[in-house]
Amino acid sequence: MAKSSGETKFTLKLVVDKENNKVVFAEACRDFVDVLFSLLTLPMGTIVRLLENHRKSEPEPIGCFSNLYKSVVDMGIDDFETEACKQMLLYPRSLRDVECKRLKLNLHPTDGIKLFSCSSYSFCRTRSVFITSRCSCGKLMNKEILYSETKSVDYNIEDGVFVRGRSVFIITDDMKVAVRSTDLVLRKLKSVGCGDFRKAVERLVDIGLDEVMTLLECIFSSNAPLTDAFLNKQVPKRVVKTCKMSSPYLENNIDESKEVITFSAIVRKHDRKVLYVECKEDFVDLLFTFLALPLEYALEISGDISTLGFIGNLFISFKELRATEISTSQVVLPFYYTCQKQLLNITVEQPLSFVRFHDKEFVVLIDPKYRGVDQSTKARGFVKRDTKFTVSDDLIITPMNSSSALCILKELESQAEDIQVQEMSINKTQARSLLRASLVTSSALNAALWNSTLKKPKQET
Repeated sequence: MAKSSGETKFTLKLVVDKENNKVVFAEACRDFVDVLFSLLTLPMGTIVRLLENHRKSEPEPIGCFSNLYKSVVDMGIDDFETEACKQMLLYPRSLRDVECKRLKLNLHPTDGIKLFSCSSYSFCRTRSVFITSRCSCGKLMNKEILYSETKSVDYNIEDGVFVRGRSVFIITDDMKVAVRSTDLVLRKLKSVGCGDFRKAVERLVDIGLDEVMTLLECIFSSNAPLTDAFLNKQVPKRVVKTCKMSSPYLENNIDESKEVITFSAIVRKHDRKVLYVECKEDFVDLLFTFLALPLEYALEISGDISTLGFIGNLFISFKELRATEISTSQVVLPFYYTCQKQLLNITVEQPLSFVRFHDKEFVVLIDPKYRGVDQSTKARGFVKRDTKFTVSDDLIITPMNSSSALCILKELESQAEDIQVQEMSINKTQARSLLRASLVTSSALNAALWNSTLKKPKQET
């Protein structure tokens, strides 16, 4: 690891096929692999925001997540239950933030949990993790109060943050990570036609924050992430990556849950394409929950990892090499990401409780989304209740108004005779399919719901 101008830098050894100017693999230390794996712990909303800040001019979209995030940005505060609801989607937090403080290069450093109260704290006895929250008394909770994080972290020096030991690792151009061995090196060289060692050369490159962010963007958009990030030093434009989408009706796991979310799909008759949907708040809450999911959870929930390309390869390596035995199949989010209808089998941590105040103990639920009227009431969701929204095929969400439907239909250049309104509902299986589609396509509704449009709609009376 090298340091320059106060910024943490890693030195990677690239083994390059000099004839094709392509990275065969990179040799990296454990600390860099920890940073690489930390990309998987970032919430999807954080990834979108970081990449937009990294490349302000036309950043490459991540499936439909860029549109989801922009929808939150564009919607007004009045469209959300509270201002805190908007903030928690724009700046989502991960339960792994504490672990990531040990990284040599933390891509998303946080200050830890801060608690806020209103000016009448001694009477209201309510705390929130969001400075934009409103207390039950109606006052803004903008007074910071002391809080000490108690979450324990294993600081075993024999292990890194996410990987064991002090081995040297190999990272291939398809983002597979493994412990270096002579056998593995030989197999990789032979697989790309470099059995003649004279065809391969070594190059040393220094990697800092900017290069890691470019690599993150390349993992989602490039067909050769290491080559483009470290040799070409750019993200290729408009690379179309195809990932297999499984039909929600053909998956092996049968969903026996009766909990569903319903909405109206506006469908074009001649090709059964979903143009957009009109929905209530539960469907929007589901979509916005996607932004709070760390990438590792989004991949785990969405199905067969092996078909998710390079990011899937990285995740498989993460599971094989990680130092802890924590199961990523248990999706746990911070306590404030709760909704009335949760179709993704997400659980939330227990809400923080008061410890002591003037030598007396109090237990207070910290719930910035529910407005403090009844703190024993379960949080209801992110957006205002009894509100209708439109959601486009690429997941642009807008509150409905009197002209929105007509404007959308005009933009789509469709004829009234070719338009049909079809009532649909999705269950847990289809919600997972929608999450998967949001990751790998720019046409999420049609990728996830197309089979539903083949069902014969109810006859109009």
